[in-house]
Amino acid sequence: MKIKEEKQWQVKGPLELHDGKWKEGFERCANILYKLNNLHPSEHEEKNKLLKELFGEIGEKTEVLLPFYCNIGTNIKIGKGSFININNNYLDTDSIEIGDYTLLAPGVNIITADHPTSTKERILPLDDELEDENYSYIDENSDFDDNIEYTFVNTKKPVKIGDRCWIGTNVIIQPGVTIGDNVVIGSASVVTKDIPSNSIAVGVPAKVIKNNE
Repeated sequence: MKIKEEKQWQVKGPLELHDGKWKEGFERCANILYKLNNLHPSEHEEKNKLLKELFGEIGEKTEVLLPFYCNIGTNIKIGKGSFININNNYLDTDSIEIGDYTLLAPGVNIITADHPTSTKERILPLDDELEDENYSYIDENSDFDDNIEYTFVNTKKPVKIGDRCWIGTNVIIQPGVTIGDNVVIGSASVVTKDIPSNSIAVGVPAKVIKNNE
């Protein structure tokens, strides 16, 4: 079900239906998270074991508070000495890299999954043979032919967060963003573009307001 050959990865429909490896990855992650998020607080050794099983990499003395959520797990790499607070949620269909000694406050969302903004690029006929460059299934009023079954298009872009950063409560980090070293992101900010090292950024969308000495 792969569509138009472009530089950016694109796949039509639910990923678990596109490829057995995606389904296997989602199921594996869900099973680990179920065990992890239902542990008794005293089960420290089992927690550490499950975290190593879940992530692609996790550094020494990095702490992850529960509950924690993601959808693949192995696409996540976390450096040493970092701290991830409760209710972090990572959509990691692409890679997420978090550096050393970086702090992520409660409720941080890191998103690598994406979809085209244009409706006609995002919603396509399920049957590949019904696609055409003129979008003949869409009339002059932008209404789609109801006799056709449609699906959606997935895209993805990696996210990278540097060393010694502090990501505030309820921050959303969007697909394709790189955050440099020694960066502070203010609470409830939405990061849509790269943030350079040694800076403080806040807002929706997040903008640099001053240097971080």
